[in-house]
Amino acid sequence: MISINIPQRYVWKPALALQNGFTKLQELGSSVINVNINISGHVIWEPYEVFESKCNIDVTYFPFDHQTCNISFIDWSNNAKEVQIQEGTYGIVTGELEDDAVWTVISTKLYHDTFDSESRLTYSVTIKRTPGFYVLNIIVPVILLGVLNLFTFVLPADSGEKMGYSITVFLSFAVFLIIVNSELPKTTGSIFGQYMIFQLGIALFTVCVTAIQLRFHFRTDPVPRLLSAVMACRCKSKRKITDGNENGKLDRDTDESKLEETWKDFISFLDFILFWVSFLVVLSFTIVVFLKLS
Repeated sequence: MISINIPQRYVWKPALALQNGFTKLQELGSSVINVNINISGHVIWEPYEVFESKCNIDVTYFPFDHQTCNISFIDWSNNAKEVQIQEGTYGIVTGELEDDAVWTVISTKLYHDTFDSESRLTYSVTIKRTPGFYVLNIIVPVILLGVLNLFTFVLPADSGEKMGYSITVFLSFAVFLIIVNSELPKTTGSIFGQYMIFQLGIALFTVCVTAIQLRFHFRTDPVPRLLSAVMACRCKSKRKITDGNENGKLDRDTDESKLEETWKDFISFLDFILFWVSFLVVLSFTIVVFLKLS
């Protein structure tokens, strides 16, 4: 007889337990597991278990984040001088690992150390989130909503749809913010979450500006001279007025800045300025955010 199998309860074994378990501290192994003892006295013990472990999640770069989760085993009844836990020859074997739609394992690491005078063995797994679902269903719609929000300043105030359009875009941002928050753990905010708040702020700014514009759009009193002077800085084009005479046509240039400005002209001028300013601000912030995420 070269070896013999006996139940593990008849053999001394280290009291190994999962240190960072999700539920409770429980000794590794069960009564149905046998140990193999060969003629040289070596004992082979191969316990198996389904573990639920805790992992610290950092969602700063969601959905392009990497997470490192540690699974630590410790001998809680013996100190490091009595029992030393060493890593095996093969390390972490991932041959039977099944593909996951959300996470992909990119690296593994196995090391041992000492924790409170007790020997500890830690399996470290680094995983990467697959961002395809979040890009197509959250990021792209948010960017498109941001573009639609800018076109609020393109709609003329006389159309009667400007206010309703801006409020609809604002509410759409609020809904997407709720969806993003439901996908994230309750930890510190992500960069993309901050980007959502920024877009929501721009949408709120657009709603408020639109309300003020509509308030002034239908006024009939003269535009203050200061606002007329600001508009005159842009209106440098010439309008040609053609008069007929016996020799042909006479072109006379008339400076448009001398024409009387109305509140409708000022609101149109303000829309033009706000559209390009908002466009540059949103574009710059979007580029910075996605450079950080990448």
